[in-house]
Amino acid sequence: MFLKTIVKSLALAAIVAASGNAALAREMRVSSFEPPQGFYSAKILQPWIEKVNEKLSAGNAFKLYPGSMLGAPPAQAELVKAGVADIALVVPTYTPGVFPGSGVVELPGMAATSADGTEILNALADDGMLDKEYADYKVIALFTTPGYRFLMTDKSVKVPSDLEGLKLRTPSKFGSTLFSMVGASGVSVPAPQVYENLERGVVKGAVWVMDAYRTFRLNEVAPYVTDIRFTASPMAILMNKNTYDSLSDADKKVIDEMSGRANAEWIAGVVDQTDAEIEKAFRADPDVTFTELTDEDRAAWDKALADAPAKWVAEQPDQAAAEAVLKRAQEAVGQ
Repeated sequence: MFLKTIVKSLALAAIVAASGNAALAREMRVSSFEPPQGFYSAKILQPWIEKVNEKLSAGNAFKLYPGSMLGAPPAQAELVKAGVADIALVVPTYTPGVFPGSGVVELPGMAATSADGTEILNALADDGMLDKEYADYKVIALFTTPGYRFLMTDKSVKVPSDLEGLKLRTPSKFGSTLFSMVGASGVSVPAPQVYENLERGVVKGAVWVMDAYRTFRLNEVAPYVTDIRFTASPMAILMNKNTYDSLSDADKKVIDEMSGRANAEWIAGVVDQTDAEIEKAFRADPDVTFTELTDEDRAAWDKALADAPAKWVAEQPDQAAAEAVLKRAQEAVGQ
């Protein structure tokens, strides 16, 4: 299925490129698995494209291809590597083993906010600790989601025992490991199908961000929100190296100026501000119940998840490298 997706995407890209070249000397494709009105498409990728296009030399321009037009969410990194897309929004944990170090931000409490997670990933990148996993790409930005909250259908969650025996929508392979530590089991469900699976009771909850809660109207089927930052997801905007290398020095400079830590910190600011705004709106909704944790509740979570760092390291292909990444990540956020 994955191979068919790539082949189909290559054919589509050839058609798109041919039509694009008729109008522009160089139209470069930016792939997003989100719809055009989705948060990352509308608030991150499109504004970035517009700012860059203003500065590129005549005939060169980026264009957004949203809604998985060029390929499914798990295929995004490969689409960039293969040149189907020139740039793509990538969730590193969608392809286990390919970006191992980036997944350190999934550890509970590691990244309460996008600013925290973005600092971690960029500290690792600055130290060269992510060079190997991103060697095939020009990195435009490394950042993270805010910490994920529990979104439940039937009841509030305060302590780990409240999850005993429940099936929950998992964000990743390691997310399922974390669920197992608190007595739950993870079920992989594509984002557009989460509403239906919650409504039918296939899963009793999920961990996700406020933007997804709003976008997919999950408040209608999962009205109980626990204010805990259980895990977070790394995010990346990656560019095809050959595309970058083929640009003029002047255009490369434009890309460079709109890449790296400063760009990632801008993204994190937008992400965290939007997350806070959406949370505030839902807290005012009488049909949504927010559950706050006491110090005693948090101690119970800390105890249940105490072995999470060791389990994360054990799952990595290079455990010595993972230990070093974990230590540097903890230092980056003062843990």
